[in-house]
Amino acid sequence: MRERLIFFLAIGGLALFSGTLVAQTLRARVNLEASHLLPEEQQLLQELPREVQDYVENYEWGDESEEILIECSITFFVQTVTERGSDKIYRGEFLISSPSGENYRDRFVEFPYQRGYFFNHERTYFDPLLDLIDYYVYMVIGGEMDTYELLGGTPYYTQALSIANQGQSSRYGFGWTTRLDQVRQITNADHRPLREAKFYYYDCLYQIEELNNKEAARKDAKMVIDLLEEVHKRQPNSPALKRFLDAHYQEFCKLFVYDENKYNLRRLAIIDDAHRETYQECE
Repeated sequence: MRERLIFFLAIGGLALFSGTLVAQTLRARVNLEASHLLPEEQQLLQELPREVQDYVENYEWGDESEEILIECSITFFVQTVTERGSDKIYRGEFLISSPSGENYRDRFVEFPYQRGYFFNHERTYFDPLLDLIDYYVYMVIGGEMDTYELLGGTPYYTQALSIANQGQSSRYGFGWTTRLDQVRQITNADHRPLREAKFYYYDCLYQIEELNNKEAARKDAKMVIDLLEEVHKRQPNSPALKRFLDAHYQEFCKLFVYDENKYNLRRLAIIDDAHRETYQECE
């Protein structure tokens, strides 16, 4: 099991620390795009990427037994700034992504920020900037954990759900109803097969690339399609399903290398018509 975990972490965009392992943490690349703001307003935000990176990286986000490092990329697209009382309120978009395809773009972001902002994990109050970051970090971890343990991301989605509930009822409620709907959708019964499909997707790659186990790979590949088909029948326009397919469509051919016919590929092309041509080119 440990060998398979290491393989999942490697191909899923998660990497193990060399040497002594520590509890689950993140390595983040944080960027800021604020070209719509005046130069003096941009200057006020110049420390934000470093502060967010430190906030994300210097914290153990998961259980101490989960000895992994997850890589992610975060970008703030700040488009406007207004004043609300003594606060400067920034609005724009937020993008977070991981190499395994846990990618989210939020177009309705609002948060206060000033120099000397207190980046504190031990707070007992809702913070519109820090809880936005926490919410999406937990969403990414939840998706990553589902890739090597069936429904392994549940505790992290639960954390994200709690934050979204707080956000919706706060005085910074902008965008939080959408975030609440987003995590509820991912964790509802209609999307459980998608979360399970992530596990079998990576297990299939493990059976192919590490064990060369043709029978197990064929079973896993069929299971992936069965589960994705189930989600598609229930929620054909699911953003979560689209996100998974967009992240992996170029790799799907690997899953069917041991198939005796193209039946599963044809089923996949129906589920993901947007990438039909790619699947048709699979040999």
